[in-house]
Amino acid sequence: MRIGELARRAGVSTSKIRFYEARGLLSPAARLANGYRDYEDQALQVVSFIGRAQSLGFTLRDVATHLRSPEGNGRKDRLQARLEAKLAELDAHMDEVRTRRATISAIIAEVRRSRRSGEDR
Repeated sequence: MRIGELARRAGVSTSKIRFYEARGLLSPAARLANGYRDYEDQALQVVSFIGRAQSLGFTLRDVATHLRSPEGNGRKDRLQARLEAKLAELDAHMDEVRTRRATISAIIAEVRRSRRSGEDR
C-alpha cells in the first residue's frame, strides 16, 4: 500500500509515517518503479502498535527497544514486565492525585467554614 493509504488506515499523517521510518521504528518500504513507497500490511500493525503504546504513556525509545528485540516468548516477557511497571506507575500517580484531591477538598471545606463564621483569612 502507498504511504497515503497507510497513513489513512492508521489514522496518522504521512509525515508521521516518514518520521517513524527515519527513526527506524518502521522498516523502510520497498519502492515502486515510480519511486512511491510500497508498504506491506505489517506496516499498519507496527504503526498502530506505536500509536497505542504512546497513548499508554510509552516513549518512542520504549517502542523502539521493544520493536528491535528478538521475537518470541522473551519479547513477550519483556513487554509484560514493561506493562506491569507502567501499571504500577499509573497506580502510584492515581494515589498521588487522590491525596492532592483530598487536600484541596479539605481546604475548600475550611474556607467555607471560615466564610460562614465571618472570619476572613
